[in-house]
Amino acid sequence: MGIILVTGATDGIGFETTRELATLGHEVVVHGRSEEKARHARDAIQDAAPKAVLHLAHADLTDPAAIQRMAQDLLSRLPHLDVLVNNAGVYMNEFRLTRDGFEMTLAVNYLAPFLLTNLLLPLLKRSDEPRVVTVASIAHQSGRIPFDNLNSERHFDGYHAYANSKLAVALFAAELARREPWLASNSLHPGVIGTKLLHAGFDMKGAPVTEGAQTPVFLATSPAVKGMTGKYFDRCTAVRPSALAEDEQLAQQLWEWTAKALRPWLPV
Repeated sequence: MGIILVTGATDGIGFETTRELATLGHEVVVHGRSEEKARHARDAIQDAAPKAVLHLAHADLTDPAAIQRMAQDLLSRLPHLDVLVNNAGVYMNEFRLTRDGFEMTLAVNYLAPFLLTNLLLPLLKRSDEPRVVTVASIAHQSGRIPFDNLNSERHFDGYHAYANSKLAVALFAAELARREPWLASNSLHPGVIGTKLLHAGFDMKGAPVTEGAQTPVFLATSPAVKGMTGKYFDRCTAVRPSALAEDEQLAQQLWEWTAKALRPWLPV
């Protein structure tokens, strides 16, 4: 049984993924935006899995400095990390910038997992079989990577910002697999699930969160995907993502753009 960190573990797919992993006997780090939210989720999961070993971690994912502090804390506390599940996500109907000047959708859905993963690589390296599981979306098929408007500098559209961020994480997961061949890095579409995000962005009903957690839990734990990397999954099956998501040159370009944007917080 491994040590697994799930971001955005306080509700929706993240909470259900964490609950299922804990029930399976894994040691899980419960991440929330605040310590209070993380503690509340931890207590609820502990009720469902009384014997589970659960840790707390908190960081506002719109704040790279907070992500950096959380990573440093985890590096000092944990012996190793077997799986990082980059689950947290938002859908913004209005244009908002973070304190550091990043558009909110881009910051939480893409910049945060990029930064956190890179900061936690030393902890993942201590694992015998490290995995990074990144939650993308079928919406990535509508995404583009407009470098002249990636931060919504010229105009903002909620759906396009969301779709672009999900294409960005799919590209990130694939590029991470190429850059760090010692770990397994895969992305996934969790399904159209009835979460706060779905209601905020699409005002529609979706499938239960138990269904949304199936593919993240599968990629985090199943021996069936041991050694598989650089893939995109839907319903626990590797499928072809969009052509742009398979564009290696675009992935490299995006990685370089992101590394420059996050330079103050990335390891030297």
